[in-house]
Amino acid sequence: MHVEQVLSLLLNSLSLTRNKLVLSWVAVNLWDEGTLELMLDSGLIKPVSNATTIQCQVCKNNCTVDVMPRQYSKKLRYFAMCEDPYMNQQMGRMLVLREQIKQWQISIKQVAKVIAKSLGLSSDIRYKIEQKSIALGALKTKNGRKSVVLNVEPLSLVVNQSELPINELLYFDINSSNKLMLDKDKIDHALNIKQPPAAKNYSPNIDKKELRKAKTQAMYQSWQDEYEKLKRKNPNKPNQPKKTKGWYAYQISKMDIAQGGTVANITRILKK
Repeated sequence: MHVEQVLSLLLNSLSLTRNKLVLSWVAVNLWDEGTLELMLDSGLIKPVSNATTIQCQVCKNNCTVDVMPRQYSKKLRYFAMCEDPYMNQQMGRMLVLREQIKQWQISIKQVAKVIAKSLGLSSDIRYKIEQKSIALGALKTKNGRKSVVLNVEPLSLVVNQSELPINELLYFDINSSNKLMLDKDKIDHALNIKQPPAAKNYSPNIDKKELRKAKTQAMYQSWQDEYEKLKRKNPNKPNQPKKTKGWYAYQISKMDIAQGGTVANITRILKK
């Protein structure tokens, strides 16, 4: 199974679990050579603790058997025994190679971190399984900041009222760097679409709390962007009254990006 097939399978499966997916050695062993390394380098999957049970590959029954560690001198070895009396008599104690108990994991939180990093947003991601979405931050456009929200089910990115499936945004650049890439052209296109005010029937399957958080975050960053711009255009000069944060906040309060924010509230949010 080549890397693009693996990526699609993992993202689709993760969308169903809504939390995390643990990958066994048997599953990973079906991937093409080098795919595991690409996945690890991308940050989408990471190693987790060894399995305590494995799927036996000796006969067609493929039973799940317990892994038993045994310490020999300075070397730790692993064994398994079939619970079927006949097969147990035939096979006895079976040696389990160390690589066969390795496991890896992909999770919603890891996907969120990878996307946030690609977009230059904060990687401080918090996620609980009951959440329907994660507010990743806000991206700058000519019309102010726009919120970016990762929708969990289905797994998609909500940008400026546009819902973009994650499996259409993430891909491996096989012909060049072999690195995991994010289709920023699609995201830029969604960011710059002039959307009408959100219609009443527009209700993406995301948490209202996370959506409010994302919109508020975008608004605050728009204020900060404008503050920096105003400071460059209207710097303090000798023999003139010093322009305070309140003065700049007053200018911002008269703009559309204020969204009803008061001078006091804008002043409180602005950073030096």
